[in-house]
Amino acid sequence: MEKSITSCPIKIFVFGTLRKKGRLDYYMDGSKYAGKYYTEGQLMKSELGSAYIDFNYKDVASIGELYYINYPGLLRINHLESTSGEFPKGYDLALLPIWKLGEDGKHTYSDEDKSYAFFYKRRNDPIKIMSGDWINRTRPIEEIKKIIEQNSESENLSETVINHMREYLINEY
Repeated sequence: MEKSITSCPIKIFVFGTLRKKGRLDYYMDGSKYAGKYYTEGQLMKSELGSAYIDFNYKDVASIGELYYINYPGLLRINHLESTSGEFPKGYDLALLPIWKLGEDGKHTYSDEDKSYAFFYKRRNDPIKIMSGDWINRTRPIEEIKKIIEQNSESENLSETVINHMREYLINEY
C-alpha cells in the first residue's frame, strides 16, 4: 500500500508563487512538470501580495502550470497553503477545470479539451458543512489518501482520484 501513496501521480494546477521561477517553486521539487495550462477566472493579487483566482469573471483566463506530484508532495504543499501562516487567509484544496495552453496562446473553453486538476482556492468565504456534522465534514487530503490506498491497482489512478474527488467535493464549493 505505501508504495502507491508515494507513486500515485496527483494532478495539481499552480498559478502563483509555486510556478517555475516563483518565490516558492522549490515546493514543487520532485514533481513532474506537465506544461502550461489555463482556467477560466481572473488572476488577482490580494492585499497581502498572494495570488488567487476570482471565478466571478468569465471569458478571462488565468495561466498556470500543471504538475504531477505524489501524496507526500501534496502534504507538503497543503501545509504551506493551509496551515503554515505563509498566507494569512489560507487556501483550501479544491478542483477546477483546466485546458492545455496552445502555442498560439488562444483560450477556448471547450468541453472536449477540458480536464480537471487540484488547486488551492483562496479561503475567503465560509465553507458549508453539508452534513451538518463537524465530524463528517469533507477532508480532501485524507480522502485522497483513502482513494489511493483503495484503488492502488487501478490502471489510471490519477484520473480515478480526480473523478472520485469531483463527486466528493460537489457540494463543498
